[in-house]
Amino acid sequence: MPFYSENQIRKRHAEFMGLKKYADRLIFFDHHFGIIPFPFPGFDPELSFLFQKDKTGDLEGIYKKERNNKSLTEKKFSYNEDFVFNIRPANSNSAVYSNYILSCFLLRAPEFTEWISKEKDNGKPVERLLDQANALVNNIEYRLQCKQDKSFSLQCMAVFFKGFYDAFCNQVYGPGKKRKFIELFLYAQGIIYLNYISSLKSAFQISQYPPETTVHNHLDLSEKLNLLQELGIVDFLKSRYTGIDSISYENKLAEIICMITGEDTDQRKTVLKILSTLNWQDHKMATKKITGSANQKMTHLISGERGKLNV
Repeated sequence: MPFYSENQIRKRHAEFMGLKKYADRLIFFDHHFGIIPFPFPGFDPELSFLFQKDKTGDLEGIYKKERNNKSLTEKKFSYNEDFVFNIRPANSNSAVYSNYILSCFLLRAPEFTEWISKEKDNGKPVERLLDQANALVNNIEYRLQCKQDKSFSLQCMAVFFKGFYDAFCNQVYGPGKKRKFIELFLYAQGIIYLNYISSLKSAFQISQYPPETTVHNHLDLSEKLNLLQELGIVDFLKSRYTGIDSISYENKLAEIICMITGEDTDQRKTVLKILSTLNWQDHKMATKKITGSANQKMTHLISGERGKLNV
């Protein structure tokens, strides 16, 4: 916390006391004095604060300090008189207080896109990071299901997993009453870790199926009509308007296709010309297919007859 002179404290205290909303007092207190009084660990993809005894011991030390300290929600300065900045929540403000602390912990999460990119640069493939993260969560879930002890580490895992599971189910509603710093930290870490795994999954998907880098040009009119022909839309329109006279039929067909392709209706003649070309190509392909099939049958019959003759 920075040093404040007497004049600064008097001015800050007057500002603080002038704030009517409890949430505004929380923001003021956090900005000037810091609302989280203990050095909690930063994001750790290996969750060492849950699995390493010395790191878990650090959390237990924070828990004991908080339990034995009743003045964590106030700052007192004395200059011939006392200036107290008190944010101890009344019952009606307990949820506001806890949710604000929770949001502070959540804001400490790193930008995972950059984090994962740096890890990849350090020679850690995304697939391996994802496997490790999933294995850690599965390990925690297994311990919670199989062990019935009330050790501090297992209690920490339970709060962490609740945050993870609530975020997974999209049911993070926030605490409804005042919670300890350690509880809010662990719950926030569970939410953050789910976001970490989600980011890893996205990065892995991109690595498996990278987005196309080629730029596709817009289709010209001929290509558009060819696509409509392949999709069966042209044949559908032909069957739809087949009952009217030939001139009206052609105009209607060309007009609808212009509307579909976004072309100006002045292009109707061009559309009909291209369609006739496509029809002729289809006719040639069909004829070629039939002829080819007939030739194959003839060859088969002839070879069969020769076989009979040779017997």
